[in-house]
Parts: sequence; structure tokens; C-alpha cells
Amino acid sequence: MQEKHSEGYGDLETTVLCAQTATVGEPIGHIDYDEGYKNEGNFCHVACKDTNASRGTYVKIGDPPELSFIARIVDGPFHTSKQPFYVLELTSMIVNGQKTVVQNRPRPGTPVRQLNAAEVQSYLGAIGEVKLGRLLSQKDVKIALDYSTMTRHIGIFGTTGSGKSNCLQVIAEEASRANRAVVIFDIEGEYVKMNEPTDELLSILMEFGEKREGVKDLHVYVPAPNSSLNQEARKFGIPFADLDLEIFSEVLGLSPFESVYLFEVARKAKESSGGFQAYNVNHVLNTLKKRIEAQVEKTGIPEMVAEAHMGLYTKLAFAARTGVLDAPYEKIPPEAFCVPGRISVLDISESSDILRNLCVAHFLRETFRYKTHNPHSTPLILFVEEIHTFISKGKGRKMLATITMLTEMARQGRKRGLSMGIVSQQPALVPSELIELCNTRFMHKLASTPNINALRQSTGNVPDSLWSLLPSLGKGETLIASPKLEHAVLAQIRPNKSKRLRVEFS
Repeated sequence: MQEKHSEGYGDLETTVLCAQTATVGEPIGHIDYDEGYKNEGNFCHVACKDTNASRGTYVKIGDPPELSFIARIVDGPFHTSKQPFYVLELTSMIVNGQKTVVQNRPRPGTPVRQLNAAEVQSYLGAIGEVKLGRLLSQKDVKIALDYSTMTRHIGIFGTTGSGKSNCLQVIAEEASRANRAVVIFDIEGEYVKMNEPTDELLSILMEFGEKREGVKDLHVYVPAPNSSLNQEARKFGIPFADLDLEIFSEVLGLSPFESVYLFEVARKAKESSGGFQAYNVNHVLNTLKKRIEAQVEKTGIPEMVAEAHMGLYTKLAFAARTGVLDAPYEKIPPEAFCVPGRISVLDISESSDILRNLCVAHFLRETFRYKTHNPHSTPLILFVEEIHTFISKGKGRKMLATITMLTEMARQGRKRGLSMGIVSQQPALVPSELIELCNTRFMHKLASTPNINALRQSTGNVPDSLWSLLPSLGKGETLIASPKLEHAVLAQIRPNKSKRLRVEFS
């Protein structure tokens, strides 16, 4: 079988070269004796004179037809009085040309050779149409994933300035190129001009074999009371009658009593509308106001009941003042999102917390309902930035309907062509059940132990040495863990081809 490549990134038909051919070239070293070293499980040491190899570099130990191994450098170089050495993690054993689980260890003196770029890419399974970047330790190794990755759920995590936004944008560009549809809840107003080509990092972009290019089909939407830096942004309103009142009550932070009264008052407001027009938030407020006024004239009303009605009125009036409920603009039908190659950006950068969360909750629910009834419509990825501000561990018990909706979307979305992308700089605040549903994870620089541990608890097949590098990663560098990859890898994500607005000010 011949090796095939697609613009340097390979494709799904590439032969697993490292399992069937010998790596050529002089050995970089030889397996050392275990004496004096602490060895555990699948770890061994390679003694070498040249210490230019980086952590994450992939090597082959031995040559076919003899027993051979695939390993990666996970630590070192360490300099001793005898000879420098690296620590290797044995990742596979090759028996009769077939890759299998490691059941043995190489003998001392066995030669160690570095795998070439095609072998590493093939061995990792980093082959596909979704072009992401390159291996950090071997920059000639391209990192790509196949389209099926986009039918699963994606997590992007990292501190401010670590490269999360660029990573999201690169995935969105690749999804659009693949005729997938993308929706981005843009909390900073960064993605509203993706229809224009970027004018930054052009020389680095060329290193990845790419050129600047705006996306061909960008639609920007903005809540009625807000504005956007995209002059063609379409304003929208949300009809109160279309809201899921259970989720709406959680977004408003209603108490159990307030929530019960919301359902009751909304039902009466709907009945009083006479069926000739859809009831709106003002109908509900007026109905509630009349009830409160009637309570003032009565005696014996329990104080907790009166407080619940007043609390509901205050919170509902605050939601009405956001200006998005029943605004005189056409609502956005979810089918407008599901167009091949289209990127839809909901610019909520000027929105208050309540307005932002209201928009996120409403459009997540409406899109999920649409995809449930139209599973064969264009595959769609929904990106929610800083999801911990929408739903967090602290809010989890008080937002059961919301978190249930999110977990149902994650669990049922794949077979309906709906995948989620969650983005957060504080994964420790994200409900663990949401993180666990992220099959592919891009973990950028994270400094705090709680945030690293939140990912570490549910991310398998990542050695301690790679976790230890997370606090020191540079901008655009990321640890990728995916079922599509043989192992978690450290990679550099390519720069975005389309424009992203800078929103940081000094």
C-alpha cells in the first residue's frame, strides 16, 4: 500500500508506516541498563551523546523483523557522569509488523532511531481533513483530525491569552471549509469580522502552508438593545411566548416559590390574551401586578407569599428591561444556522449577564429542538465561550433543567448532527459531567492546580510529564487529547486565516 497525503496533512488511507518499515538513519542512542535508575512499567532510558531531541519526540527501538517498540521521549535530557540519557515511555510493541500492547521491554544496547514525519503522523492517527497545526516537538509533523471529530464534542481550556480564541476560530474555519455549520456565542465581539482575511501573523501562517482568507458565509446577530462592530449585524428579539419557563426561571435565579408563581401567572396571562395574539412579558407583568395589588387589600396573606410575588415581579421586570424580550425584530429561526459552510456569530459582547445567559439558553434549546426533528439537516457545531459563567458547579443544583438540557444535547446530539464546543479559562468551575462529555480536548496553558486537576481526572492516557508542562505552555501551544489520536500530543495550533478583532486594551 502506498502512502498518501493531502496538502501535507495526510489522509485516512495512509499506511501505518512505523509498524511495517524500518526507520532509516543513524541511531540517536541505545537502550541503557536499568541499574541505578528508577524504572516503572513502560518506562526505560536511552543513553545518547546528542541531547537535541525534545520531549514528545517519537522514536523506534529496534528494527523489524526483530521485536521492536514505538516510544516517545517524556523526560530529560539528564546529564550524568557517564552519559546523558532520556526517559522513554513505551507506547506500542511491534510483533510481525503488527502493533500490539506493550508486553515486554527492550534489551540494553538496542538502537533507538527517531521516526520521520510521515511515520509519526501515521502512527498518531493525526491524519484528516481538519488541519490544526503541527507537533510541538517535531515541527515537520502535521497535526490533523478527520471530519468525524466534528460530530463529537470539543472542549477548549486555558488561561486568558493562551490561544483559546485562535483555537476556536481555526476549528470554525475548518468546519466551514468542510461545509459544516458553526454557531459561536461571542462574549467579547472577537469573531464578528471573520468574513475578512486576517492581517496578522502572516509569516507564521505561511509556515503552516496556509494563506489569509475570510470565511465565505458569515452571519452576525446582535440582541435588539445592543450594537456590533459588524455593520451588517442583524438585530433580533426573543418572543417571551417561545421561552422555556423552567430554564428561564433558572437563568433569572428564581426561588422555588417564585418559579411556581411564574408558571401560574404566565398561564393566566396566556388565557387572558384570548388566543388572538401571543402573550408577552408585559401581559405577565400586568397580571402579576394586579395580583400584588389585590394582596395589599387582603389581610392574612403569608409574608413568604407576598415576598415571593414581589421578588418575582422585580426579577421579571429586570429581564424585561434587557430589551430583548418581545423586541420588534424578527426572531432567528434555528434553520438559519443550519446552512452548509455558514458561520453564525451571536454578538453578546455588550450584554449583561442576564441577557447573555438568556440568549445562550434560548438558542441552545431552540437549536436542539430543531435538530431533534431534523436530524438530516446540515451538521452543526455550537461553541459556548466561558461556559462557566453560564452554568457552573456552584449553580448546578439550582439549574437542574439547564444542565439536563446541556447533557441531553451532548449525549443525543451526535446522532442528530449536533455537537457542542465548550470554552473556559476555569475548568474547575465547569460541571464535571460536561467536561467528561468532551471527547476531544484542547488544553492550553493552565497555571492553577484546581483547573489542571479538573481536566486530569477525566483525561486518560496523558503522562505526568506532559501535565507538568501545562503551566509553561506558550501562546498557541496546546495539549490535545482525542480518541482519534493514538496518544495525547503537544501541538502548536496554526494562526487563524480570517480576521479576529483584538478586544484587550492596555
